[in-house]
Amino acid sequence: MKNSRLSFVAFLMLCFLSATINAQDIQVKGIVKGKSDSMIEILSGANVYIKGTTIATSTNKRGEFTFPRKLKAGDVLVFSFLGYLKKQVRIRPNSTYLNVILEEDDNEILGAPMSAKRFKSKRNKQK
Repeated sequence: MKNSRLSFVAFLMLCFLSATINAQDIQVKGIVKGKSDSMIEILSGANVYIKGTTIATSTNKRGEFTFPRKLKAGDVLVFSFLGYLKKQVRIRPNSTYLNVILEEDDNEILGAPMSAKRFKSKRNKQK
């Protein structure tokens, strides 16, 4: 009977310690770069946010960021920058510094079609 109580108490302590380790807050820092056809460049002003929230920050002139809030293991950070594909990174217990490289988006920007036709307003003229 005494041995089973000791085992039960040891089990509870083990569960408490593992829950404490898993709930550890992590301060995340890092750098965001963009990869184009011929080179990798630093992305100044890239967006970094927790997926599904409005908690966010952006990178500085050197592409570096420090997330304003401590994160938990399992949180997902989303990195985005105009002209690049979004990237999601799941936070692990040892994720204190992230080196993120975004891939260039292959979409072309479409402009107005060429036309020799003049624009004519369909609104009534005001007097």
